[in-house]
Amino acid sequence: MIEKISLKRVNRFLLLGILLTATLYFAKEVLIPITFSIFFAMLFTKLSNKMEAKGMMRVFSTLISVLIIVIVSFGIGYLIYMQVRSLSDELPEIEKKAQKFMVYAQDYVSQKLDVPKEKQDELINKKIKSFIETSGKGLQDFFAGFIGILGSAVMVLLFTFLFLYQREKYESFFLRLCVTTKPDEAKKLIQKISAVSQNYLTGRALSILLFTALFTTGFLIIGLKGAFLLAFIAALLTIIPYIGSIIGGLFPFAVALVTEDSTSVAVGALAVIAIIQGIDNYFIEPYIIGGEVNISAFFTILILLIGGLIWGVAGMILFLPMLGVAKIVFDNVPELSAYGYLIGDQQGEKTSGRMMEKIKGWFKKK
Repeated sequence: MIEKISLKRVNRFLLLGILLTATLYFAKEVLIPITFSIFFAMLFTKLSNKMEAKGMMRVFSTLISVLIIVIVSFGIGYLIYMQVRSLSDELPEIEKKAQKFMVYAQDYVSQKLDVPKEKQDELINKKIKSFIETSGKGLQDFFAGFIGILGSAVMVLLFTFLFLYQREKYESFFLRLCVTTKPDEAKKLIQKISAVSQNYLTGRALSILLFTALFTTGFLIIGLKGAFLLAFIAALLTIIPYIGSIIGGLFPFAVALVTEDSTSVAVGALAVIAIIQGIDNYFIEPYIIGGEVNISAFFTILILLIGGLIWGVAGMILFLPMLGVAKIVFDNVPELSAYGYLIGDQQGEKTSGRMMEKIKGWFKKK
């Protein structure tokens, strides 16, 4: 006989969900940098341990780990800067194409919608005037947002340093919380949680490599200039699940539209984007990324949507590994094991793990 569900228990569950959502939303300015820092600290713990095992002082091993983050971030920023700089050389040609497009658009509107060109020019001038009036405030908002991002980046680096430098303290704190669990089992649980960050970032790196290869191949086939750099930037933006692949794909399309002489290249780029987007939606995102944190495809998509609603882009990046951590906790708490089973991937072995084994097998000598 099924046990009767208490209404009070349901209300407590709903209240917990509401309080958790409200906390995550209203405290996101603090929680987002801390969450990034925690995952970075878990990622670099193994590297720091190896350096310290060879006699390096804790402060230097921690500084090197933080420096790696800075170098990678600046490297990515430099690649983007170089692409923008190369596009700046095309500005005269882009301006000519934009003027031709405006003339074509005005002729089309005048013929199909019977709107005189004089009326169109009047509307355009009003929009330009309105844009100039509001550009000052927009510029202020841009600089405020840039300063906010810079401040958050500094907080992430600082928190990552502190978490790495005092990692034994946080491990001891966790062990003290698990008073009813054997120390060995609690340490294994910590190791599993730490592995989530490494597995997730491994999956992200694998997906970026796959996207770079796929985009480069497609762009070379259609004859798009700067295929590799455009492919890398488009692939890098896929770190934002689902939406990032759309934004990253439209970027080469826009570049092709304004830089290439023929629109067929832009149409070809759009076709490449659509095909690879389908591969991402039905294979890479649910099985490569979701598999690395051992989450089913359905809950991978669901948690990305929830993360986007609560934390925006940061939530779409962070909520999936956070759910992976929650699953590990659920699996090790008998009362919550059913929830761990529900959100988990019942395939057992990671899809990306099987793929890597196959790739390694290709290079092994028989």
